[in-house]
Amino acid sequence: MDEIGFLKKLHEEELRDLEVSAPSPAAPVEVEVCKPELTAALREIRTQYESIAVKNLQEAEEWYKSKFADLSDAANRNHEALRLAKQEMNESRRQIQSLTCEVDGLKGMVRARGRGAGG
Repeated sequence: MDEIGFLKKLHEEELRDLEVSAPSPAAPVEVEVCKPELTAALREIRTQYESIAVKNLQEAEEWYKSKFADLSDAANRNHEALRLAKQEMNESRRQIQSLTCEVDGLKGMVRARGRGAGG
């Protein structure tokens, strides 16, 4: 509704500008004759502005919803990629631990054989 308020204020300023720039009161009959036409024209302009404001608001809402959906999709994809990377990292960690234990066991066997052969 900010846009409608802005348009109303703009309309009021335009009316004031028209009043200031209007011909001097020496021709009041001419002003009276034009006033209904001016009022009708201003009413039409106001209707057009309000229509444009509603259209712009709808377009902005559609754009926002579209961008929000795009960002939500990207967040979901990134979340899934992160989950898979963590899962892969945990599996690699388990393999490293398993291989470390195996290496330690083999080192122990080598030492034991070395003591047995050297003893």
